Amino acid sequence: MQNNTQYQTDVLERFIPISLDRLISDLLTSDLLPLEQHLEFKQFCSTYTSLFHAQSHAYLQDLKQLYLPFNPDRDTLINPQENSGKKLAYLKDKLYAILEDANYERISEDDLNEALNKISPYGVQVSVDFDDFAEVALFYRGSAIQQKLYRNWKKLSFKKQPIDILIYKRLFVFLQPKNRQQWVEYFINNKKISAQKAEKEADKALKKFAINNDNDVVYLKLFKDIPRADLEMQFPNTRIKMRLFDKIKLAVTGGGGTAGGVMATIGKLSATIDPVSALIAIGGLLGLLWRQISKIFSQRAKYSATLTKNLYFYSLDNNMGALTYLVDTAEAEECKEAILAYFFLLIKGETNRASLDQCIENYIYEKYEIPMDFEIDDGLDKLQKSSLLSRFDQLIKTIPLAEANSRLRQQWDQIIDSKEIV
Repeated sequence: MQNNTQYQTDVLERFIPISLDRLISDLLTSDLLPLEQHLEFKQFCSTYTSLFHAQSHAYLQDLKQLYLPFNPDRDTLINPQENSGKKLAYLKDKLYAILEDANYERISEDDLNEALNKISPYGVQVSVDFDDFAEVALFYRGSAIQQKLYRNWKKLSFKKQPIDILIYKRLFVFLQPKNRQQWVEYFINNKKISAQKAEKEADKALKKFAINNDNDVVYLKLFKDIPRADLEMQFPNTRIKMRLFDKIKLAVTGGGGTAGGVMATIGKLSATIDPVSALIAIGGLLGLLWRQISKIFSQRAKYSATLTKNLYFYSLDNNMGALTYLVDTAEAEECKEAILAYFFLLIKGETNRASLDQCIENYIYEKYEIPMDFEIDDGLDKLQKSSLLSRFDQLIKTIPLAEANSRLRQQWDQIIDSKEIV
């Protein structure tokens, strides 16, 4: 992580910002586990992650098939959609469950509205028309404070001052544009126009999202290191707005020059009767007006370039690729939670949830200086599902390492023999 970016110490998140391989390596070198158990624990981690990967792979394939009819990038034929609404609702449920497993947090409507009312630290102000969408949902994982230097013109400061910017380390955007029927109903009900005209307007609206059929479409977008004030930049229907400072600057410089040019032209026209001189004076005025107008277009082009640059460098993945990324991330988070829970159960022996949870959180803080809200229930539930706990009520106890490895190998053999995920 960059030196000028730090996780918020007063915000406890579920995300474990350590890679799975490093976490396992650090546990083995922590001197918490007896040396004679190191080899067995490495075998446990290897077998457990392999099992979980097989399960995640099967889950991903099902999710891809479910998303395929709604993928705007598909290049294969699909069957006509039956019960499209039910399938779309099922896709959302499965997708939101994956985001939960990957320890993403949903951005509330209040936080989104607050972010949309802020001006970007990059100096770009954009707006989004949410009426274009049937559903919008944003999720983040890992919030941090990034310090950058900016001039604060409101305080008449010519020297750059450090300011703290809240950023989302990972941002997931779910966008479902209105389909054709929804657009027709929207124009009829809200714009009070005829059905025939509504259909034409609906076709125009669909072109904004490159949609040329009546099927529902879902866009999945992943970004990194996005300032909260830049959330609206991640939408495909953003409209660039000029800042008040730029409007004033253009009005002062352009308005004064234009007014002077108009007065000078009037003076020339009143003092001459030569048609050629009059045409030259008028041409000069038109040239002046065009220069002032071009300044506005130039400023908007500058904004567009900034917007494009930010999206280019901070975009991680789209649509089917974003789906794969999320499942891989969820797999890593789930494995980390289960391995941490099992490791510290080995260390502590029989214990309760609260004590185990606190023990793991203390270890992560002492080892990595990262305060967090560890998902103890998720970790224990996965261990129980794999039959790795001998007690699972008020007190919790794990089975010994040798027995755990034996059970995991049996489960792996079942997968190989049946070629199914059990």
